[in-house]
Amino acid sequence: MRDFLLRLAAVLALVLWCAPIPQVAADDLADEADLHFRLGAERYTAFDYRGALEHFLASNRLVPNRNVIYNIARSYEKLERYAEAFRYYDLALAAETDPEAKQRIEQALAQIRPHVALLDIRTTPPGASIYLDRKDLGARGETPRALGLPAGRYTILVERPGYFPASKQLPDAAAGTTTVVELALRPILGTLRIEGSAIGAAAILDGSSGAAACTIPCSLELAPGVHALRIELRGHKPAELGVNVVASSTVTVRPRLDAITGTALVTTDEAGALVSIDGQSRGFTPVVLSLPIGPHTLRLSARGYRDITREILIVAEQQQRLSESLPHADEVQAASRHAESVEDAPSSVTIIPREELLAFAYPTIADALQGVRGMYGWNDRSYASTGVRGLGVLGSYTNRELLLLDGHPTNDDWIGSAYVGFDARTDLADIERIEVVRGPGSVLYGTNAFSGVTNLVTRYRDESPGSEAGVSTADASVGRLRLRTQQSLGKDAGIWSSVSGAHGAGRDFFFPELNRASMGGYSRGADGLDAGTVQGRVFWKWLTAQWFLHSQDKSLPTGEYGTLLGDPDTHQRDTRSFVELRAEPKLSDRVQLLSRVHWNLYQFRGQYMRTAADGGIEHDRFDGQWLGAEQRLVITANDALRFTLGAEGQLHYRVDARAGDDSGYFLNDSGAHQRTYQVGAAYGLVELSASQTLRLQGGLRLDAYSTFGQSWNPRAAVIWKPYARGNTKFLGGSAFRAPSIYELYYNDGGLTQIASPGLQPERMYSFEIEHSHKLSPLVTGIASVFTNYVTGLIVSRGTGDATDPLHYANSGSPLVSLGAELALRREWRRGFMLEVSYGLQRSSFLASGSLSDLLALHKDPSTRQVANSPMHLAALKAAAPLLWRGLTLATRLTLQGPRYDRYQSTSDPVQQATDVALIWDVVLSGHDDRSGVGYTVGAYNLADQRYATPVSTEFVQRTIRENGRTFLAGLDLKF
Repeated sequence: MRDFLLRLAAVLALVLWCAPIPQVAADDLADEADLHFRLGAERYTAFDYRGALEHFLASNRLVPNRNVIYNIARSYEKLERYAEAFRYYDLALAAETDPEAKQRIEQALAQIRPHVALLDIRTTPPGASIYLDRKDLGARGETPRALGLPAGRYTILVERPGYFPASKQLPDAAAGTTTVVELALRPILGTLRIEGSAIGAAAILDGSSGAAACTIPCSLELAPGVHALRIELRGHKPAELGVNVVASSTVTVRPRLDAITGTALVTTDEAGALVSIDGQSRGFTPVVLSLPIGPHTLRLSARGYRDITREILIVAEQQQRLSESLPHADEVQAASRHAESVEDAPSSVTIIPREELLAFAYPTIADALQGVRGMYGWNDRSYASTGVRGLGVLGSYTNRELLLLDGHPTNDDWIGSAYVGFDARTDLADIERIEVVRGPGSVLYGTNAFSGVTNLVTRYRDESPGSEAGVSTADASVGRLRLRTQQSLGKDAGIWSSVSGAHGAGRDFFFPELNRASMGGYSRGADGLDAGTVQGRVFWKWLTAQWFLHSQDKSLPTGEYGTLLGDPDTHQRDTRSFVELRAEPKLSDRVQLLSRVHWNLYQFRGQYMRTAADGGIEHDRFDGQWLGAEQRLVITANDALRFTLGAEGQLHYRVDARAGDDSGYFLNDSGAHQRTYQVGAAYGLVELSASQTLRLQGGLRLDAYSTFGQSWNPRAAVIWKPYARGNTKFLGGSAFRAPSIYELYYNDGGLTQIASPGLQPERMYSFEIEHSHKLSPLVTGIASVFTNYVTGLIVSRGTGDATDPLHYANSGSPLVSLGAELALRREWRRGFMLEVSYGLQRSSFLASGSLSDLLALHKDPSTRQVANSPMHLAALKAAAPLLWRGLTLATRLTLQGPRYDRYQSTSDPVQQATDVALIWDVVLSGHDDRSGVGYTVGAYNLADQRYATPVSTEFVQRTIRENGRTFLAGLDLKF
C-alpha cells in the first residue's frame, strides 16, 4: 500500500509540473484545451493511459503547448508505443528552453532508445520535409531530424521547394540501432544561354558585387524565376535586362552592347591598301573607321607592298590619324627558286614592276630590258637579242641567258636561244613583273643561265574574275589584238587564259653593202611578221597546270645566208610550246615540296629564196620535243637555317633536223639519225641567317649530259647589313653553257658548215660586290663592281664555203670583263617614279688562261676589241601623273656607247665601231576605273636617232640599222 501511495504522489507531482501555462487572455478555445488537459491528467492518474492520450492530443490540437507534448510522450511511453513516444519527446526537447526540463526529456529519450530503430535523416541542403512510406500520412518534420521508429522496413521520402524529391529505402531498421540516412537533393533548374555579338563580355547576375557569373558566350544553370542580368564589356555601355528562367528549359538571350567609340583616319601614300583591324577587314585607304575605345591592332596590306602592322589606341570621341608609306615588297623568285626580298637575294637583281610595264607600254621583253642596269639589245631583223654586262655574242640569239616563264625555262633545244621579241610573245599584258638576275645562275637552272636569268611572272592568280580585250599597235606598224578571261572555280581554285595575235607589215630598208644586188640595195615590204600566243593556267590550292604556245612567222629583209634581197618569201617560223603540271604542297611549317612534270616543243621552219644557180629554194626544219621532271625539297630547320635539295631530268626524245634545196637534202638528221639526248641534274642550297645583319648562302649543282659529260657549278654569297639602311652583297659563282645541238651536229655536207662533235661547255666565273643604301623609304642608291671570266667560249671558224666550211671550236683565249655600275631609284608611288643608272665595263680576250695573264690582264695580241660589247651604258626612266591620277607621262632616255663589229681578229678586215646612240621614248597612258577603259599613246626613239648595231657572219652587212621613230597606241577594255 505504501509503494502505491508513493508512486501516485510522484505521478501527481509530474502532472502538476506539466500543467498548462495559464492563458493571458482566455477564450473559448483555451478553455476547451484546458478542460481536455485536466481530463487527460485525471485519466493518467487513474492509469488510463489511452484515455489520457486522447485528451492530451485534443488539447494540443486546440492550443499547441510544449508541456502537453511532453504529456503525450509520457502517455505513449506508458502504452509502450515507443516510436510515438520518441517522436513527441523529440518535439518537446526542440521546444523546451528550461535546462532542467531539457535534461529530464533527454533522460526519457535515453530510456526509449533501446526500444526503437533510430533514423538520423539529413539532406543536402537541409530543410526538407520528411515522409515515411507515403506522403498522405503527413510530414515527420524537417531535416536534419532523428526519428525513432519501430523496427522494420521503411521508405524515406524528402521534399523541399525548388528541388526534385528524393527517397531511400531501408530494408531492415533494427531496434536499438542508429541509421544515418543522407540524401542529396537535386535542384530544379533552368538554363540561361547568353549569346550574341558581345563576345568576351562579363555577365553579372542578380546584382552580384563579386566576380562575373560567366563570360559571353556562356550558359548558366539557375533556379526558375526572374533574374536580373547585367552585361559589361570594356569599351561598351553596359546593358541590363530581366530574364525569366523556366524549369528544365533553356532560355536564350542575345544582349546587344553599344560601343563607346572613337574614330581613326587611315591614309597611305598609295591608295587602295586593305585595312584590317584586329584581324577583320574594314575597308581600303583612305578610310575613316569608327572603332571601340581601347587598343587595336591595325594592319595595312597591298599587292606588291610589304605589310605594315601598327598598334593604335582609340579614345572616346576623338579621332586618331595614321598616315603610312607602303614599302615595296620587291620580291624575287628567280634568284633562289623561292620568294625572297631583293635585298636578301644572293644575286644582283632588278625588278620591272607592273606599274612600269603599263606606264611604258613595252611591246616586247627586249624593249622592257632596254635601260635595265647592265642590259643592252640589238635586232638583226631576224631575231631581237640581248646581252648582259658586255657579253652579247653575235649570232647567239640570247642563248647565254635563260628566259623563264613562272620559273619554267623557255629557251629552245636546238640553238638554246631565248626569244625576247615578238618571237617570244605578242605582248606583255599577262605579265605582273619581270625579274632580271644578273650573273651566273647555273647552280639553280643549269645550262643557258650563263650571264643572267630573266623570269616573267604572270599576273596574280587571285585577281577578280572578269574578262578584258585590247587592241594596239607598236614597233614598225605591228598591230595586235588580245583577249583574256579569268574565272573563279571555288575557294582557292580558278582558271585564266588568254589568246593574242599580231601582224606586222614591216618597213623598208636600204643596204649600201648590197647596192649591186638586183634591187639596188633596197628591201621593200619584206620585214613583215605574223605571231600568236595562247597561254593559261588552272589552279586548285597547291596544284597548278599551265600551258603556253607561241608561234611567229617572220620575213627576212636583209639578204642573210646569201638569199635574194627583199624577197618576202624568205621567212622563218619559230614555235615554242609547253605544258607543265606542278604540285607544291606544304607538308608542315618546316617542309615544302615541289614536284613538276612538263612536256615541251620547239619547231623551226625556214625558207630561203636563192637563184637557181645557188640551189633555188632552201628549206630548213627542226623538230624538238622533250619531257622533263623535277623534284625539290625545302627544309626550314629553324628560323635561321634552310636547305634546298633538288633533282631534275630531261629526255629529248625527238631532235629531228633536215635541210635541203632544189638539189635535194644536204642535212638529214631525222628518223634513226636523230640526235636525241638526255640531261640529268642534282643540286643543293644552304641558307644561313647567322645574325640579324649577316646571311650566308652556298650551293652546288651537277649537270650530266649525254652529249659531252658533266659540269659542276658552285655559288656562294655573303649578305651583310653594316648599318640600318645599308646592304652589301659579296657574290661569287660559276656557270656553264652546254654546246647546242646546232653547234655540235649541223652539217650541210661541207657546202658551208661541218659538224663539231668535240665541243666542250663554255664556263664563266664571276665575282661581284654590290652595296645599296636607302636614302629614304622610297629612294635607294646602288653601287657595284664586278668581273666575269669566260673560258672555252664557242666561236665559229672558217670562211663558210666549200674550201673552208664553218665549224665551231672552243676558244683558247679567255674573255674577261671588268665593270662598275651606279644606280639611283625612286620607287613607284602615287604615279611617280625615277631611275638613273650608269654602267662602265671593258672586255678583252686574254693571251692565255694562265694566272699571270689574268692578273696582268695580258691581252691576246691576235685579237682586237670584243665585238658587240659597249663600254658605256646609261639610262634615265621617269614617270609622273598628269592632271589626274589616271593619266601618266612616262619617259625613258637610254645611251649606248660604241660597239665594235664582228671583225675582232687581226686577220679579219679592219674593225669598225658604231656611233653612240641616244634613244628617247615618251609614252602617255591612263585608265578609267569606272568604265574599265585603258589607253596608251607614245613614241619610241622620238628624236628619230639613226643608229646601227653589229650583226653576225650570216650577213654581208657589218651593221644593221635599228628602228627610227616608231609610234605606239593601245586601247584596253575590262568587263
